[in-house]
Amino acid sequence: MERCAGGPLQHEKIGIVTSVWETGKTGRDGGDRPITRGPAPRAVRDGYTPFVAQHGFAAAYEAGLARGLGDRLGQTLVVTQPEAWAIVEPRFGRAPAALVSARALDQETLDALAHAAPDGVTVVGIGGGTAMDVAKWISWRRKLPLVQLPTLASVDACFTRMSALRDGERVRYDGDAVPDEVLIDYEILGSAPLALLSAGIGDVLSCLTALADWKLAVAKGIDPAWNEEGAYASVRYIDALEAAAPEIAARSEAGIRALMELHREIGWRCHDLGHARFEEGSEHFFAYCFEAVTGRTIMHGELVVMGVLAMTALTEIDHDRARRIVTAAGTRWRLSDLGVTWPEVEATLRALPEFARAGGYWYSHAHERAIGEAELATVRRALGA
Repeated sequence: MERCAGGPLQHEKIGIVTSVWETGKTGRDGGDRPITRGPAPRAVRDGYTPFVAQHGFAAAYEAGLARGLGDRLGQTLVVTQPEAWAIVEPRFGRAPAALVSARALDQETLDALAHAAPDGVTVVGIGGGTAMDVAKWISWRRKLPLVQLPTLASVDACFTRMSALRDGERVRYDGDAVPDEVLIDYEILGSAPLALLSAGIGDVLSCLTALADWKLAVAKGIDPAWNEEGAYASVRYIDALEAAAPEIAARSEAGIRALMELHREIGWRCHDLGHARFEEGSEHFFAYCFEAVTGRTIMHGELVVMGVLAMTALTEIDHDRARRIVTAAGTRWRLSDLGVTWPEVEATLRALPEFARAGGYWYSHAHERAIGEAELATVRRALGA
């Protein structure tokens, strides 16, 4: 994306990437120059330039975007979670016409919520992935306008069209919602605990394992077919994430912007390719299996990071690089820090091959990797257990 002319702003001890961004001219879907508004992000490192999405939903990046949002939108239906609403409500302004607490993601529950939604409102998703997915479903089912305001960056759901539905132990994707705008409020994301921001690397770091899984499947003649551009994009996203990792750890505007721009383009690419093979593989299947085996979950991004570290250790593919990025971004990964026990991970790994096969997930290393005592010891070391 080209930048407008103008001298850089000055700020003590903080570098400025550029003074202003140029606004794209494309439609709601995104295009070669997706619609972006907001002032230039500040970086902690001189000369750092954050990743810029070339495709994706309309987005705004600025501190204070949540303030007065209810006043600006008028009649709203807010889909949120208690912790997120506690942060946003004092800033929101005009009270919503309806408030939905995002919990279950089964289709029956989501359809009931959509049926109960009032007419003439803008659906506003506020919170994490569950709130984003519920908001998308209601918007899609009722053909209502949608605005997304993520309060944590641990998942890329605000930039994807489909909702992640739960069918028993299986995760499936359905729906087709395009938001009018995704609002990235530096004031909210930058003031959150680091864990809530740095967990967001999970759905980008997953490109490491997903790409290796895709190569494996193609070598065995299993669809989806290889796409050179999609594969190259995986490599580009990992390179950009590694460059952004110190900025993410510093919770700088540039770090937040780079991470969310990666989510933004990855969300678009999933739609463009018609699949997420380039960024979802054995690491996500590990996460889904963990939830099925334990009956609980942890923050999605951290669970996916755990899956990346486990699968790269088992396959000996890019494990050192994965660990380096995780460490530089300040992402939690030790089981003791995540509140996860080794027996939970061991049970997940033992169940994973059959879980992946029975669930009909894309072919991956999870499908064919035998899990014995040596493999368990490898993963145990990799996760600091």
